[in-house]
Amino acid sequence: MFAEEDYFAFDNDPGNFDLDFDYLDSHQDPPLPPPPLVDPPPPAQARSDLYENYTRALRENIDLGGDTLEDRVLSCIAHMNSVGINLELFLNAIFWGDTRCTSNSKIRHERTVFMNSTSFSAVLHRWWNPPTYHHEGGGQERLREFVMDRAGEMLEKEVKTATPLFQLPQKTDPLSHENLTRINFRAFGTQLQCTGTPLLWRLLQRLAWTKRQQEKNTTKNPFHVILTIISMLFYSRSHDNAQLPVLWSIYLKACGVPARAFDVLHALGLVMSHKWTANAFASISRNASTDTRKAIREFPHFGSHDNLNIPMRVFSQRIANMNHFINASAATIYILPLEATLPPNIAQKVRDQRREGSKAHFPWESLYAAGDPDYPECDAACTRVAAQNRYQILRFLLESPVFTQYHYRDDPLLAAPPPTDLLPCGPEHVTKQHILQTVEIDESTYDGTDRLCNNIWLQQMGISEDDLRGLVEGKTVEILVWVGDQLTVERIRGLIRYRHDDVNTVERMDFYEPHFGWFHATMAFANSLHTQYLGTSAGIGLRKAFETLGRKGLMKQETKGVFYHHLDEALWHIGEAHFLSLWMEVAGVDDLGKLTSKTPRELVDILDRIVTDHASLEAVHRLNLVAPGERDEVKRQTVMFATDVLPYFNLREAVRIGDVGRMEDLLPTMLFRFAGGSNPKYTIEILELLQKLKCEWPPEFR
Repeated sequence: MFAEEDYFAFDNDPGNFDLDFDYLDSHQDPPLPPPPLVDPPPPAQARSDLYENYTRALRENIDLGGDTLEDRVLSCIAHMNSVGINLELFLNAIFWGDTRCTSNSKIRHERTVFMNSTSFSAVLHRWWNPPTYHHEGGGQERLREFVMDRAGEMLEKEVKTATPLFQLPQKTDPLSHENLTRINFRAFGTQLQCTGTPLLWRLLQRLAWTKRQQEKNTTKNPFHVILTIISMLFYSRSHDNAQLPVLWSIYLKACGVPARAFDVLHALGLVMSHKWTANAFASISRNASTDTRKAIREFPHFGSHDNLNIPMRVFSQRIANMNHFINASAATIYILPLEATLPPNIAQKVRDQRREGSKAHFPWESLYAAGDPDYPECDAACTRVAAQNRYQILRFLLESPVFTQYHYRDDPLLAAPPPTDLLPCGPEHVTKQHILQTVEIDESTYDGTDRLCNNIWLQQMGISEDDLRGLVEGKTVEILVWVGDQLTVERIRGLIRYRHDDVNTVERMDFYEPHFGWFHATMAFANSLHTQYLGTSAGIGLRKAFETLGRKGLMKQETKGVFYHHLDEALWHIGEAHFLSLWMEVAGVDDLGKLTSKTPRELVDILDRIVTDHASLEAVHRLNLVAPGERDEVKRQTVMFATDVLPYFNLREAVRIGDVGRMEDLLPTMLFRFAGGSNPKYTIEILELLQKLKCEWPPEFR
């Protein structure tokens, strides 16, 4: 998050801050359809059958006396003329135009009968559209003005009643996290539709939706359009009615909408002004900084940072207003639950253990010496990894569409292996994130990393000079785990080595514990598979599969953009197709549906053959023993791919569910892959982690 003065620096030219949000927008779940519109209420019916029966009896007896209805009406008019009144005076007196006529019981009865009759609405319709030529004498203009005035009064009354729904909170900060996240657009719109502004909603719904659209559109409706229009109307009446404009302002500012576009949207009543939004971001930043420091004081935590590239674009370049590119750094503090609190003397234990453990490296045999009684943990880890790989192959089959109704899905033979060391889950174990202010410092250099780790981040975290002095004097004990990509960790570790001979613990950065991020390690794993198995268009490698599936942009590795997302998705799809084909090949069937007739024991037997012959190091070794001229290179390639892609799937799943034991079991596999795949940097990172786990970290810190 940028400091307050940085928000205005973005607006040197309205074409500023053009970030690429395609990655964020194009891979989210599809939006939910708008809620269905409420049908308008049925027309009001007569309130009592008594009134209707009274009129019906008179209507049936009209022609019995020989006089027609016309004759009777003429007689009434003649009688009114004889007593000195006309239709205007008569109707005015009947309908509350005269005090004595209003209170007279007979007149009141006739008035009530008419107002509650079915003829009342028919008369209104004929008044609105009288059957006269060009409506001369119909009074339609005055009736239209009457309808507009009365409808305006009803809608204005409704708007005044619903105004509190749109007003910003007065007793709490409208920019607090709770207020900014409490509005649900679907629920808010439904509330307006049903109880808030039902008449206004009905009017806008009729204007925004034709009858043909009502009949044909099954998924789309103007719900959000109507909600936006109502929000604009309320905001036009008062800037205090800014419940939705505030949310749109914060969102669009975060998306990098330029100032000129903001001014246009503000003029339309969609968002707040750009100046207000910039000040709001500064206020949010200050509130977030306060919350971050409070959380750091109360809960265990660790941090991470990475580089951030921001292109500052202008569309009217001048000498003092030019395009430029910012190399910035962004950091995040992860707040852990209280259960993760370390012992108060953990920093001293880590230093003591590191001092002793760094005198010798861990035994290499512990990584691969399966069957060696000196390293039983190696056997256990290999067994767990093999079980997870087997289950992943079985899972592809069980999650295929044809197995959704498989009768034996819950059989113990088909159950997943137990987790190795699963992190606790639930609302009380949620890890929270706090973003520090972004700073214009390049973290790729040692100087930039030094300024960030020993000055900027500590200040933003609320670690004062007194706290650092307490570290030096031994009054306070602190150990700060800091996570990043390989370059970030290498820079921090290099600084610690360079300053190892400084005078105190703060200068030596003893309180830092750098660690690589598993997301970047997973990316490196996928890139290694891409490098090894890309192949050619004429072969059987990934390139052939990419071209067959029509996957674009996967031929060349890229760090930026969505390359890893697309590669990960392609590996899952290709791996699933590969193993489902193996199920059919080994079982001797041409349709997966035929496997649904197999018992769990039969499926496990097929699974054993798949693993033994097509997806294991033993299968690769047997193929390597065949003479080069007699070896089936295509089969060897497919067996190697199946063997190598399973640990990647295992790692992805372990990271997703938080099984740190499975992640630790896969460290030897990752080490051999990076070492054999010409990735010395992550080879060093894996070795560093293994050394710490086996020698340099006390049990409480592992």
